[in-house]
Amino acid sequence: MLHTQKKILRQIKLIKEMKALVTIKGLSEFLNIKTSTLYSWVNKGSMPVYKLNGLLRFDMEEIEEWIKESRFLLNVPQKVIKRGTKNHSIDRIVKKAIDEVKGREYNSASGKPGRGQGLGKEGEENGTL
Repeated sequence: MLHTQKKILRQIKLIKEMKALVTIKGLSEFLNIKTSTLYSWVNKGSMPVYKLNGLLRFDMEEIEEWIKESRFLLNVPQKVIKRGTKNHSIDRIVKKAIDEVKGREYNSASGKPGRGQGLGKEGEENGTL
C-alpha cells in the first residue's frame, strides 16, 4: 500500500513538472475515490475537466485549486437562547407562585381570609395549629 502511494506521488510530481493532463483513473487514485464518482461530478459540471475527442482529462493544478475552493469549514452552532422563551418561563413561575400564595391571603371580594388564614394566635392557644 505504501509503495503504491509513493508511486502515485512520483507520478503526480512528474505530471506537474510536465504540465500534463491526468486520466480519470489517475485522478481517481490521487483523490482516493471511485471513477464512477468522478464521472458523476463531471456530468454535473462541478469540477474542471477537459474533453479531448471524447476522453476526459484533468489538469492537476486546476484540480488542486478546485479542491482548495471546495474546502468546507464546519460551523459549530452556538447555543441559541430565545429571548421570549426565557421571559415566558419566568412569567409562568411567577404566576404559579402568585396562584399558590393567593389562596392564603385576605380576599377583599368576600371579606374573608383565605384557607389557613385567620386563626392567628387564637388557633395557637387552642392547639389547632
